[in-house]
Amino acid sequence: RINQIFLEPILFDHAVQMGRITILSRGRVTAMTQDDHQVTATLENLDDGTTTQVHCQYLVGCDGASSIIRKSIGAKLSGDAVISRNQSSYIRAPSLIGLQTETPAWATFSLNPARSGNVYAIDGVERYIIHNYLRPGEEDFDAIDRDSGIRTILGVDDIFEYEILANEDWIGRRLVADKFRDRRAFICGDAAHIWVPYGGYGMNAGIADAANLSWLLAAHLNGWATAAILDAFEAERQPITEQVSHFVMNHAHAMASQRGAVPDNIEDDGPEGEAARAKLGQQAYDLNVQQYCAAGLNFGYFYDHSPIIDHASAGADTAPGYTMADYTPSTVPGCRLPHAWLGERREGRSLYDALGPEYTLLRTDREIDVSPLLDAAAAQGMPLTLLDIPGETFDHALVIVRPDQHIAWRGQAVPANIKTLIGLLRAGSS
Repeated sequence: RINQIFLEPILFDHAVQMGRITILSRGRVTAMTQDDHQVTATLENLDDGTTTQVHCQYLVGCDGASSIIRKSIGAKLSGDAVISRNQSSYIRAPSLIGLQTETPAWATFSLNPARSGNVYAIDGVERYIIHNYLRPGEEDFDAIDRDSGIRTILGVDDIFEYEILANEDWIGRRLVADKFRDRRAFICGDAAHIWVPYGGYGMNAGIADAANLSWLLAAHLNGWATAAILDAFEAERQPITEQVSHFVMNHAHAMASQRGAVPDNIEDDGPEGEAARAKLGQQAYDLNVQQYCAAGLNFGYFYDHSPIIDHASAGADTAPGYTMADYTPSTVPGCRLPHAWLGERREGRSLYDALGPEYTLLRTDREIDVSPLLDAAAAQGMPLTLLDIPGETFDHALVIVRPDQHIAWRGQAVPANIKTLIGLLRAGSS
């Protein structure tokens, strides 16, 4: 794991080297307007207060929970305003790692009748984030003894020395915007949805938003898809965001219930205390392994009402359900392409790495003539890469995959009305 304070400089350095990216630091967007042809954003220089206007074809607001862009497009947040209250402290404690009797971990959960919380290692040496979860009824952050909470969660005495680098008190919420777009302006990430940051779902969902929207924008701006393809962003991402928000909220409630049910004898010496600790430890593991091994949330979600997916090609099949932890791989259109290794795992190649840059046509039977499909795509300017894979990989001979690895169409043969399919995939007419 790598903390954001170390990862962001790496990403920033990479972005700086990208020829088509211009980075304007020390500025913030204060206003946005748009018409039928462009978006105009007003930028304020944080050093001298001067303003500059930037004109663009499309604008994507990734500007966080207090998003100016969300407010500018008239989107409203709704959901659950308060799920939890959390007192967080960023500390430096060089001697803490030497006091630990267990193998040092990235995350340590402290469950105690007096005060429960989490400790997250930031640099693996001396810096930590401590989350003190307030109990039901504790609504005044200032009334909670921060030092006492930190010491109880860490399990240290009054002479243990640490330095507070920063404090932040925050409220866990479950809020989703009622729209993700207004014409040429879009919102992604925390600008579009806010929830308790369990398992990195906020970051994962934000990246998924951006990955989804980026290929749609590229398809249109590169000229092979109509502007209507952008309608897929909100149609696909908003329902998934709503689903994930409930998964996270339910997990937050389960965590709170567990913190409130810590037995009084949890610290007792002797067999009864040991049994209580073993039982609670297993329960905590069973609950939390779901959020850190969340295969279902990461790979199981599907787009079932997309305007650019041929849902009819699913036939009688429906996308399988999923939980936080589990999912069933499926080629039902809208699902994520099931992963496969091409060749032996140690020497082979991931199917995902072999996909083309835009749409990819997977073929498991080389006897099928797909030239009419490839020719029709070329005639409409739609990139479609042919990739032959082993016959036993999937239960359908032909599968069309999008750049975001979601399936757009499947079949056992080239469809009868090829132009209609190509028109659907590029959001144009047949």
